[in-house]
Amino acid sequence: MPANLTADFLKARNEFRAAKDRHDKLVALEKMLATIPKHKGTDHMQADIKRRIAKLKEETQGKSSHRKGPQLDHIEREGAGQVVLLGPPNSGKSSLLAALTNAHPEVAEYPYSTVLPLPGMMRFEDVPIQLVDLPPMSAEYSESWLYSLVRHADLCLLTLDGSLQAEELANTVEEIILLLEEHHIRLVRRKEITEEEMRVRDVPCRIVLTRGDLGDLASRVEELSDLFPVIVTSPIDRTGLDALREGVFVALDVIRVYTKLPGKPADMVEPYVLPVGSTALDAVRMVHRDFVDRLKYIRVWGSGRFDGQQVPSTHLLADRDIIEIHLS
Repeated sequence: MPANLTADFLKARNEFRAAKDRHDKLVALEKMLATIPKHKGTDHMQADIKRRIAKLKEETQGKSSHRKGPQLDHIEREGAGQVVLLGPPNSGKSSLLAALTNAHPEVAEYPYSTVLPLPGMMRFEDVPIQLVDLPPMSAEYSESWLYSLVRHADLCLLTLDGSLQAEELANTVEEIILLLEEHHIRLVRRKEITEEEMRVRDVPCRIVLTRGDLGDLASRVEELSDLFPVIVTSPIDRTGLDALREGVFVALDVIRVYTKLPGKPADMVEPYVLPVGSTALDAVRMVHRDFVDRLKYIRVWGSGRFDGQQVPSTHLLADRDIIEIHLS
């Protein structure tokens, strides 16, 4: 039976995805539960929403405080997106994290040197993006909490040793895909909204081949490109690192929006980062929620027909747009 999701439910779901803290997520989930059509086609989705609400309430009330040690299955999200580095032992994940961020992981020649999740901040131009180095994943052994981090990531960088043969690399990718699917996680080229997504989590994926300094990896790239887009890198001679930064930004499906005051130059130092498809009103809401009720009109530089055009609140923004908010 089709879900026939309402506009109010879809709006609440977008609010849930944009929420940064537990309180906002809980409010959005309760809106989702209130607005979802009640019939057989949405039974599983309703149950999943109720489960998430219960879990967030438990976390908010501190009922899980009896757990000892650090919380390994959650890393506080920072920047424009949370990107996990996933791969088999000795694939070069930690070396990539060290080359791209300010983090200092343990880099060793022996397998399983990464035992805890380690975050670091990478910059693409003026946008900070969080990278999280995860312990290795293989059929032989994987940490149970690792799957939760992958499930909640905005992007997965499947990191592989480019010195291996193409067939071995393809087999490794298929093995990891199967391991994730056992935990209801599906790696995809680009995330699409589906009725199934409340049960199976789609996570966009890019393959990153390390050891790009060792020679031509064209045959490996050709073999793996049928699965996911491939980026060749080397932390040693820094091959492909700029391409990887750009590839991550593009894969996150976000845009940068800058603001300006009337009669003043635009603030081009620190943009607001919104999902692709965001409107002018979404940007106003991100600048300050209270501005929505006081909004008089918006001018846009970039995606308008001309610079400084007054646009409706439903105007779709593009990357690097500048907005000028006028309030009553």
